[in-house]
Amino acid sequence: MISVQAPPEFTEKLRNQTARRGEPAVLQCEAKGEKPIGILWNMNNMRLDPKNDNRYTIREEILSTGVMSSLSIKRTERSDSALFTCVATNAFGSDDASINMIVQEVPEMPYALKVLDKSGRSVQLSWAQPYDGNSPLDRYIIEFKRSRASWSEIDRVIVPGHTTEAQVQKLSPATTYNIRIVAENAIGTSQSSEAVTIITAEEAPSGKPQNIKVEPVNQTTMRVTWKPPPRTEWNGEILGYYVGYKLSNTNSSYVFETINFITEEGKEHNLELQNLRVYTQYSVVIQAFNKIGAGPLSEEEKQFTAEGTPSQPPSDTACTTLTSQTIRVGWVSPPLESANGVIKTYKVVYAPSDEWYDETKRHYKKTASSDTVLHGLKKYTNYTMQVLATTAGGDGVRSVPIHCQTEPDVPEAPTDVKALVMGNAAILVSWRPPAQPNGIITQYTVYSKAEGAETETKTQKVPHYQMSFEATELEKNKPYEFWVTASTTIGEGQQSKSIVAMPSDQVPAKIASFDDTFTATFKEDAKMPCLAVGAPQPEITWKIKGVEFSANDRMRVLPDGSLLIKSVNRQDAGDYSCHAENSIAKDSITHKLIVLAPPQSPHVTLSATTTDALTVKLKPHEGDTAPLHGYTLHYKPEFGEWETSEVSVDSQKHNIEGLLCGSRYQVYATGFNNIGAGEASDILNTRTKGQKPKLPEKPRFIEVSSNSVSLHFKAWKDGGCPMSHFVVESKKRDQIEWNQISNNVKPDNNYVVLDLEPATWYNLRITAHNSAGFTVAEYDFATLTVTGGTIAPSRDLPELSAEDTIRIILSNLNLVVPVVAALLVIIIAIIVICILRSKGNHHKDDVVYNQTMGPGATLDKRRPDLRDELGYIAPPNRKLPPVPGSNYNTCDRIKRGRGGLRSNHSTWDPRRNPNLYEELKAPPVPMHGNHYGHAHGNAECHYRHPGMEDEICPYATFHLLGFREEMDPTKAMNFQTFPHQNGHAGPVPGHAGTMLPPGHPGHVHSRSGSQSMPRANRYQRKNSQGGQSSIYTPAPEYDDPANCAEEDQYRRYTRVNSQGGSLYSGPGPEYDDPANCAPEEDQYGSQYGGPYGQPYDHYGSRGSMGRRSIGSARNPGNGSPEPPPPPPRNHDMSNSSFNDSKESNEISEAECDRDHGPRGNYGAVKRSPQPKDQRTTEEMRKLIERNETGPKQLQLQQANGAGFTAYDTMAV
Repeated sequence: MISVQAPPEFTEKLRNQTARRGEPAVLQCEAKGEKPIGILWNMNNMRLDPKNDNRYTIREEILSTGVMSSLSIKRTERSDSALFTCVATNAFGSDDASINMIVQEVPEMPYALKVLDKSGRSVQLSWAQPYDGNSPLDRYIIEFKRSRASWSEIDRVIVPGHTTEAQVQKLSPATTYNIRIVAENAIGTSQSSEAVTIITAEEAPSGKPQNIKVEPVNQTTMRVTWKPPPRTEWNGEILGYYVGYKLSNTNSSYVFETINFITEEGKEHNLELQNLRVYTQYSVVIQAFNKIGAGPLSEEEKQFTAEGTPSQPPSDTACTTLTSQTIRVGWVSPPLESANGVIKTYKVVYAPSDEWYDETKRHYKKTASSDTVLHGLKKYTNYTMQVLATTAGGDGVRSVPIHCQTEPDVPEAPTDVKALVMGNAAILVSWRPPAQPNGIITQYTVYSKAEGAETETKTQKVPHYQMSFEATELEKNKPYEFWVTASTTIGEGQQSKSIVAMPSDQVPAKIASFDDTFTATFKEDAKMPCLAVGAPQPEITWKIKGVEFSANDRMRVLPDGSLLIKSVNRQDAGDYSCHAENSIAKDSITHKLIVLAPPQSPHVTLSATTTDALTVKLKPHEGDTAPLHGYTLHYKPEFGEWETSEVSVDSQKHNIEGLLCGSRYQVYATGFNNIGAGEASDILNTRTKGQKPKLPEKPRFIEVSSNSVSLHFKAWKDGGCPMSHFVVESKKRDQIEWNQISNNVKPDNNYVVLDLEPATWYNLRITAHNSAGFTVAEYDFATLTVTGGTIAPSRDLPELSAEDTIRIILSNLNLVVPVVAALLVIIIAIIVICILRSKGNHHKDDVVYNQTMGPGATLDKRRPDLRDELGYIAPPNRKLPPVPGSNYNTCDRIKRGRGGLRSNHSTWDPRRNPNLYEELKAPPVPMHGNHYGHAHGNAECHYRHPGMEDEICPYATFHLLGFREEMDPTKAMNFQTFPHQNGHAGPVPGHAGTMLPPGHPGHVHSRSGSQSMPRANRYQRKNSQGGQSSIYTPAPEYDDPANCAEEDQYRRYTRVNSQGGSLYSGPGPEYDDPANCAPEEDQYGSQYGGPYGQPYDHYGSRGSMGRRSIGSARNPGNGSPEPPPPPPRNHDMSNSSFNDSKESNEISEAECDRDHGPRGNYGAVKRSPQPKDQRTTEEMRKLIERNETGPKQLQLQQANGAGFTAYDTMAV
């Protein structure tokens, strides 16, 4: 036996095998070779172990030639698409074979479905190709439906499998669609992709409106109704409809009106076409529109407007008299274009001419032909006739009245006959005319015949104007029969009734006249007859409206018994009765008087108004007796002239047309008849519709560029009245004057304002005018920059309410705090000024006389009221006090002891309270020169104990110019009284008011007195003329805690000569007010000067001004200019303008003491009285009179800005 050793071998090395996903598959591999052969399976070069996946099963079958290995897959998956390799191995070698396993499945769904483009009826789509499932894609299926439909009602588009773009067509415009796509291969179709939703673009409607109906409403209006097109043909949302109309059978274009769409489903749309022609055929079409455009026109619908009344009357109207009772009337039809309908009949309106204006007396006859005959007319009567055409719309315009008169005929019988006995052989026959004379009465015939006898009838012809006949030669007590006939040119008429009468000796009172109605014309005379017979002659009396008549200027009884009324008026109308009476009988008749007067005022009411017309309703007055012929309507605008319009009496309403829109009108009417024009009605005040122009919105009106602004005047609303013109003005915002651009801009065009500056704010003022008035509008705008940009808006604050303003202010502390502080300062300043002013007014004219005091005397600090009394309170108005005009105490007042420490216009009298001073020992002060008290005068005067009234030194008190502004009434008004020695007599050359060294001829003034000096000034005052000065030096201070600690505070002062000579030394009263401890520059530091010269050289008062020094006399403070000397009080008036009408009417207390009271020894040197110190009674009277007029002149000076120059003053 031969053994062949062969390795394994596969006859087929590689093959493909397919399977559908989810189905089982078996892979087989047969290896030939020497057995035993082992076979292993690899999947993508990886060992396949069935233990790891139970889907796989490997089986082997031993064949004669080798081994068969089978790999079973229970259900294939996509991952099974792989390269499976079977490896066979035996003892002699190995071999392998491969099977390419392909698992096929349906494709995945397409993705990234996008809309590339769309229109109203198509959409362009794209998508990404999905996984094909290992089977080529055969095609794509695009599915789409309307958004409200289900996916079972879909349309499909097939696309080849190799493309990824497609177009879907046959869509409907403005429709929402859902679109999806599926892929298909040999295995099957994929799932649908995610659906996309699209809305196709709109198109103009493709359908026509439906159910169109056109119906006439009235003569000028038609109503059009319709329904929308089918919903599928809207192609979008219908916004409205265009309704076009035109005259039928013409080539004119349609006039379209726009109607908004009604959203209610199935709702009919309608439109009334107005202002159409009467009874005219129109063609109407309708089309729907959306935002893309308008759809197709509907079919034409034709219709006539309602019939109207003929606008023109029949023409060529004429009449022909046929007989005494018939007239033929003929005419021509109105023009066809004015018929306004189908003329069916004609109307003939006729009436006797004298009754034409009485509507109730008119007659109407209808006929379809163009002529007719009027029957049954009154004989020999003038008739008025009119003809009109009628349609279904009503009666047309009447023709012009025509007049025809019927032929005459024999008259009717006289209306009534009377036979009245006049005596035993005479009878009076009277009669009334026939009611229808049927012509002109030519005569009357009176027939008479004796009754019961076959006698011949007698006739008597009587003229037509005679209404009675006296039959004579009759037999007594024999009855006679009478009757009367009337005759015309045609012949004799019918006879009246017969009446029988018998002559007699007794003739009772009878009236031959008949009851009658008389018609009188306004302002003409009327006569009512009352012919009476009787024997004796009857007495005739008249009664008017039941009241017995008494003759007057207008009414009187004529000799024949008739009543004559001159110039009748409306009030004369009524009943008049005539009474005849004699001893046998009495008789009476009653006449009725009708006065035909012009019409009374008619009633005018407003019926309707439009923008250019007024409709008024006219109604005649109820009291009119004469037929009204018509009205005259008067009207005028508010500021225009009166115009008139005639109105027919048949027209109950009348239109006044052609009026101004939106204007006030006044309207009244008057009636007229055959008598004349009547009274005017009340004036009706009304106005036509329409208003002034209304403002447009700024963005619609103004269009701004860099150097111009365009004005769109069509944006203005005319208020119902057409615009007439515009006035355009402009200016820059910061300018005041307006520049007129144009004053007559037409409203139909746009207007451009040129030559503006770029990036600039402007104001624009537009005045729009129409007939109702004008409206002014102001706009602000900013021109654009050169590059077309805008500039920053203006910083105009918005309008705030009062609450908002208060809230904003209170929340801003930076504003509130300064404002409140400023207000407080102002209020405090006002209060201080008022206090100063009140105190200044209280002390304004007071002159304080201070008591002399010795070197050891000072003011009592415990009596501040005395310090105030001695002080000078400056008025707040900075004007000088009227010192010369002050009211000082007279000697009589002082001696009587009137007044207290503080009284109005009083001088403090130190003699009334002896305990006002206290003695102080003057500390030694080193002085240069003479000591006080040894130069002049008596020292006893200075050291006298207070309280000795007869030992007071003479002194003078006056106000020195200066220290007005700075002096505080509560701090700087303490004074000292420094006594003067008797100086040298006689005038002193130079400045006499300055202290000079002892022994100098001008050392003191020649007048004795005292000066009060303020204590609070630390400044040195230098003589502006002589160069000499006096200073105060502080004396040793008191141990008073109220005094200031610094050395420069106010102490007791010593009067020293600036050249070293001591004039006065002694303690002065201290200030105990800490407020006086102010810096030096804050204490009375004003500068002085003034043109005071020679007039003061003659004033006899010793100057006591000096300097106040901070230190001693050896260390004076810095000097300041000396104040001017005080104004003189008693020097010659001719030398000073300051005393003009300002002298005091009183004398000082010192002069009282000097001239009248007891004198003490006031000095060693005596001087003789000066002439000016000695005043006579006459001089005193003049002084008093001058003082009374002084204050008034001072007030006048102050009011005119004149007065004293303000200086810093101190009381001296």
